[in-house]
Amino acid sequence: MVKLQIPEGYTLRNMHNQKQNHHNVQVFRYEKDSGENNGLGGEHFSYVVNKSNNKIIGFTWMDQSLCTGELPSKEETEAAAKAFLDKVEPGLFKKLQNLWIDKHDEMIAVEDYTGQSRMITVSGMKYKCYLKEQDDYAWVIVGPGGKIITFEQGIIWNNGRVTEKWLHDSWLKNNCPTSLQ
Repeated sequence: MVKLQIPEGYTLRNMHNQKQNHHNVQVFRYEKDSGENNGLGGEHFSYVVNKSNNKIIGFTWMDQSLCTGELPSKEETEAAAKAFLDKVEPGLFKKLQNLWIDKHDEMIAVEDYTGQSRMITVSGMKYKCYLKEQDDYAWVIVGPGGKIITFEQGIIWNNGRVTEKWLHDSWLKNNCPTSLQ
């Protein structure tokens, strides 16, 4: 079992049991110790684990430190995705059919020096794949400096995403009671 490295300066905000693709999962959300930019839409490190086998289903790291720096090339993205996947789930990389590699953006809200909230973009290079044997999708998003921003696997797509989006704040706002946000 691979252990995720929680970024420095983050503390557990909540953990709850959910379902993802009809499987029992646990969702963990970490936010800044300082309290800065916390809450939905802000900075966080979140991950989802299958309860039956502790398999990492996905994680995301939305942090303003990831908003600057040069993005990796497509070749560097593939190499970083391979290295990451070989650690998380040896053998998975070889089974995946890469569909495309391209820039991917997410928005988060942060306070500026005046205390006003503003939206900033966290960008990375998305290595999106199809896993034929399971008929689902997986991806790794690699940010500046080769940092892994997001990983998701077991994503079902049928004329749009079917799988729950426990890592996505915009989805949580629209689909979860306030107590889980």
